[in-house]
Amino acid sequence: MKMFILLIMILILGLTGCQQQGFEVAFDLQNAEDCLIFVSQDVPNSKVWYTDTIPLKDGKAIFEGYVDYPRFVSFVFSQGDDKFYGSCGVFLDNEKVKVMGDLKNIKKVIVEGGKTQQEYQSIIENGEEYFRKYANVRYKQSLAFKNNRRLYDSLIPVVKEAYNNVLEYILALPNYSTSKVVPYFVKEYFSVADIGKALNNFDISIASNTYVISCRNAWEAENRVARGQKAYDFSLQDLEGKTYKLSDFKGKYVLLDFSASWCGWCKLEIPYLQKVYENTKGENFIMLTINLDKDREKWEEDVKKHDLSWAVLSDLQGFESSVAKNYNVRGIPMIYLINPEGIIEEKNLRRELMIDYINHLFNK
Repeated sequence: MKMFILLIMILILGLTGCQQQGFEVAFDLQNAEDCLIFVSQDVPNSKVWYTDTIPLKDGKAIFEGYVDYPRFVSFVFSQGDDKFYGSCGVFLDNEKVKVMGDLKNIKKVIVEGGKTQQEYQSIIENGEEYFRKYANVRYKQSLAFKNNRRLYDSLIPVVKEAYNNVLEYILALPNYSTSKVVPYFVKEYFSVADIGKALNNFDISIASNTYVISCRNAWEAENRVARGQKAYDFSLQDLEGKTYKLSDFKGKYVLLDFSASWCGWCKLEIPYLQKVYENTKGENFIMLTINLDKDREKWEEDVKKHDLSWAVLSDLQGFESSVAKNYNVRGIPMIYLINPEGIIEEKNLRRELMIDYINHLFNK
């Protein structure tokens, strides 16, 4: 009997030891009206925004569960459309964390506990100058893009310097190679062109980190459409049902312009695209715009409104289109130049640079 009881105790202890320890985020906020906390988890490639909702009552709330990998989580405080208090973030692991402060000054809340959260907070605080400057100059440049081209151009080297400072800071973090948190910053800040050097410095021990996987996927997708790679051979139709295949234009330069009816930035490219079209009449050159709308009526209205001199094609699948995926189109406008051998010659050509580059091809 004693042996039986001993075996039962060992079994219970074993089961208890196998239980997964989850996370707990405890909110304790002053000046807090009862409201809702919308929980948004940064899950790479996820289409879900708010993944949970919890009530804040008398300034207190508990959010608990289990995560299979550390991740950044945003908590948005709101009473619906009528009242928005702001948001705060926690880098969540399976640890206990406290969020304390004043709901009316939510940006200054204090987050205590959690080794992963403390590492995230330390990276933010120590690199505050770099992150703030980069965000500020990018914002100024985006405002200048439409109406002040001279200012926009003058900010290009400033943005580049600020970006490089952020990259150097992240790459120099003392526990870079094995950190659970650093891959998140790489995903957030590194351009695809620079992700390669980041991946080379990660230790094999964090190869399964979701942010590392996301970075690797982005890097591999970009390499498939790098200069010198064979261009994806698509088949699309225009509004009249005429089919266009990339392979039909072998022996010609092909300019592919990815656009959509709702894309204001794309419309700013039209005068420059029109100039390219005029400059290449009679040359071994063709232009095609690939529309990424999902609504045929919007596609048709856009074609009629802008009355482009070249074909506008679509399969009405938006960014889910096989063409968009195979050309790794994550944002528009996106412009590719394909050479007569069907090889990607150049990408991301824009405005005057695009005109000059193509003029040079034909000695103009």
